[in-house]
Amino acid sequence: MPEAAKKIEQVAEAPREKVPALDKDVIIELTKPVMAHGDMIKQIKFRIPTGADLMAMGDGYPIVIDWQTGRVTPHPEVMGNMMSVLAEVPPSTIKMLSGADFSTCAFRLMGFFTPGAQAMQS
Repeated sequence: MPEAAKKIEQVAEAPREKVPALDKDVIIELTKPVMAHGDMIKQIKFRIPTGADLMAMGDGYPIVIDWQTGRVTPHPEVMGNMMSVLAEVPPSTIKMLSGADFSTCAFRLMGFFTPGAQAMQS
């Protein structure tokens, strides 16, 4: 078996990061309210993404997977754009989020974008 295939197999069999797959909308209470559509909001609700949402992102993907280590991290620019789409707020609203709120939202949403177990099987 080629070395790269062995590493991918090891990652597939290794304990996964605690990024649960999501099957329902996500609501985040913000630590700092932001403006959306002319109103101050204290929480932000993200709907479940569709294939069309992902296709609209073009070459970018909301998460980055290191197949060597199994580490999953958000891709900030693409994730921010996806957050705008899923929350149905303008990109300016996402840009106004505090760093902590942006990170909380991004990490909570990562489960929408991780491959399912069936993708890891040969």
